This record gives sequence, C-alpha cells and structure tokens, in this order.
Amino acid sequence: MDSENSSSRPILETGLSDKAVVEERRGFVKKITLTTMALGVGGLLAQCGRFMTPNVLYEPSKVFKVGGLSKFPIGSRIVIEGQGVEIVRARDGIHAISLVCTHLGCLLNPVANNPEVGYVCPCHGSKFAPMGEVLGGPAPTDLPWFEIYMDHMGTLVVDSSIVNHKRTKLVV
Repeated sequence: MDSENSSSRPILETGLSDKAVVEERRGFVKKITLTTMALGVGGLLAQCGRFMTPNVLYEPSKVFKVGGLSKFPIGSRIVIEGQGVEIVRARDGIHAISLVCTHLGCLLNPVANNPEVGYVCPCHGSKFAPMGEVLGGPAPTDLPWFEIYMDHMGTLVVDSSIVNHKRTKLVV
C-alpha cells in the first residue's frame, strides 16, 4: 500500500469523472427549476380559473308564500318561521311586519299579553308597538312593513325585498 493513502482519509470511488458530477448537478438544478416553474404556472392558472367563476352566495328567495287566507283568522298574529316576518290580520286588512330589530338585527319576540307593546328585542331591550313603532330602547327606526299580495290561486305572498313605506294593508 501507498503510505500517502494510508495516512489520509479513504477516497470513495463513484465511478464518475469530475465532468460527470458537474453534469449530474446541472440536471438536478434543471429539474428543480422546471418543477418550481411548473408549480408556479399551475398555481397561476388555478387562480385565473377561480377568478373566472362567479363568487356568489345563494340566499333564499325574498318572495315567499305564507298560505291561504283561511290560515289567518281576523285578530291573529302568526309568525312565519325562518323568514323573520309576522302576518297580522285585523278587520281592516292584513299586513306583514318584519321581526328583525332595526338596532342590530336581532330577531324580535312578539308579546301577546300586552296591548301597548307588540314586540321586544331580547338582545338590547328595544320595544315596539303592535304596529311596529319604536316605544323605547336603542332601535333608531320603526319596524318595516313588507309588501303582501294575493296571487291568482288565492295564496298570500310576502315580498320582503319591497318595504311598504305607506304602511298600507291588503284589504281582503
């Protein structure tokens, strides 16, 4: 054995010349670069595809049927579950009133045993008259009335996208 090799570290033979090692490194760097570029272009295309699709939140319809006139006897106040609306029928007509507090949007509780107070907000204590006027609390405005009409089949339909500013009742 050689005395020079025995005192230094052993040399590992790879079977490749220095030029082959450099070529192998270049190939590795090319693969990493191409992979990174492909991932970048793929991400860009995915974002472009996402941009092209509409970003829509599907909400329930603001127009809904509440039933026939026989479901609402004179003097009744019936809450329509899931819609935030109460249908009130009196001798002079029928109207739909919102049950959403005008302060912060809490759902109001109808009060049945007090003729002066019609609705109370459980969150912040606003009080409303049976016709929706503010009686007290932090609510800034009266409760809105919604448009109500009868379709060709005799079913009452409420359109909560149209506020009845004149507070007119449907005469039936």
